[in-house]
Amino acid sequence: MQEIILFSALLSEMTFTWYNEPKKWSVNQTTINVHTDKNTDFWRKTHYGFERDSGHFYYHSLPGDQSFTATVNVRGKYNTLYDQGGLMLRTDENNWIKCGVEYVDGQQFASVVVTVNGWSDWSVVPINAPEILKLRTRREKEAVHIDFAEGEDGDFQMMRLAYLPITKRSNAILVGIMCASPNNATQGFDISFEDLNITIDHYTNGSVHFGSCYTFLFLFISLLLSFDFKNSLFLTESWYM
Repeated sequence: MQEIILFSALLSEMTFTWYNEPKKWSVNQTTINVHTDKNTDFWRKTHYGFERDSGHFYYHSLPGDQSFTATVNVRGKYNTLYDQGGLMLRTDENNWIKCGVEYVDGQQFASVVVTVNGWSDWSVVPINAPEILKLRTRREKEAVHIDFAEGEDGDFQMMRLAYLPITKRSNAILVGIMCASPNNATQGFDISFEDLNITIDHYTNGSVHFGSCYTFLFLFISLLLSFDFKNSLFLTESWYM
């Protein structure tokens, strides 16, 4: 695995892009600050019947079959029904995952929405309104592991193991931070994303992980180079005699 972020370094290389850029946002060395626009959301069909693709998403693009891990610390002033923010993984408008904090009926929840083939599901776990929620997503082929921890010193615990269809390497998977305020009556809320970190496996290609192949090849060549061919040949000739 190779770390590709200290976040400020990636910003200097302009590797992040907004999807539905908010009116108010800023960045410093380690933090992305956003004030959400009202009536913004990501959802597809299930139960409510509507389709929304208007939430804010600040993403980095990776090859479609890439394995990676993304982590971030989320700090928000949630105050209106369904205020939300966290991480997002996305291949297109019909296949994506968002996870983070969602504010429901006056309480904060660790929340995951998984959307596959245009249909969303939603799962939540109540949390104790921590100042910071730590998030970690690990994508391995078509599997996505989602973990969260309450507070800076909290231990990660599993929230979800989800399916997200793998795409061709020539396509892209997008990964980054997400936030939204679905309620039309709100004026939005302030949210900060600290220490965004993405690590990637450079030797992933679909279902094949070349790292182990290179390791075996290296060991095999090392063995050949250290082998005593002269003594081996002598022993072989002696055996035939």
